[in-house]
Amino acid sequence: MESRKVLFISQEITPYLGETKLSKIGRFLPQGIQERGKEIRTFMPRYGCINERRNQLHEVIRLSGMNLIIDDTDHPLIIKVASIQSARMQVYFIDNDDYFQRKHIVSDSAGHEFAYIMMIRFSITTK
Repeated sequence: MESRKVLFISQEITPYLGETKLSKIGRFLPQGIQERGKEIRTFMPRYGCINERRNQLHEVIRLSGMNLIIDDTDHPLIIKVASIQSARMQVYFIDNDDYFQRKHIVSDSAGHEFAYIMMIRFSITTK
């Protein structure tokens, strides 16, 4: 029987960002599923605070160059990958200058939430 495939998309994963409850879930949940025989893929944004050299990110040519269309505007995506060696797990990073080059994740240095976080919260509370 073919192994099930599971796609994880996480806002943050440790060790690439600071250790929080969400980043630990993003790190250990996919590992646990993988250890149970499932094939996994994990994606997260490549924020400006993630150091490419220290984390050994490299571009995945066959996945890069896709365009995401939002409100009739093309946004080129660059996909990069790094490995968490102890878990034998690869993490794919979605890189886009328009959305993820900032140094902060959900709010600016003054604590104001970014617009897309507010839109997500609004859409969840109105359903």
